[in-house]
Amino acid sequence: MEQLVITIAGIGQVTSALLTKHGFKTVADIANASVESLSVVSGFASARSLQTIKKAKELLQAADVSVSKDKEVTDSVVSKEKEVTKTPIKNKKAVKESKNKADKVSKNKKKEINRLKLEVKKLANKLAKLKDKEAVKDKAKKASKKTMKKKKTSKKIKKK
Repeated sequence: MEQLVITIAGIGQVTSALLTKHGFKTVADIANASVESLSVVSGFASARSLQTIKKAKELLQAADVSVSKDKEVTDSVVSKEKEVTKTPIKNKKAVKESKNKADKVSKNKKKEINRLKLEVKKLANKLAKLKDKEAVKDKAKKASKKTMKKKKTSKKIKKK
């Protein structure tokens, strides 16, 4: 019986479903894959692909299954990336906990955003008040300059 990809260390249920969706159903499929073909799968950069292939080969060697080193993955594996297979998730509690954590993080982010928006509004109000004060000061300066000019002209007229 062939070993499923979930038996590889570091491959959980979600990743197993994702690999299966891309055509990698067994440990042998992974062991015979190239780094490039495995890198097509989301979450599998070159380093993780190489590590996963190595672990798969070790599993097969431990089970005395021969691994074809020359076998290259054909375009059929890459084209299977569009194929969707439904794999039931056995640990619903873990999935639910994961969603709850994501919801909490989302709520915390929303609270922080709202707090920052309120802070921005307060700062905008302070800025508007400061601008109003500056405008009042400018008007006062202009008025005092006009008064000074009038006084100067009135002094000149009196001297004559």
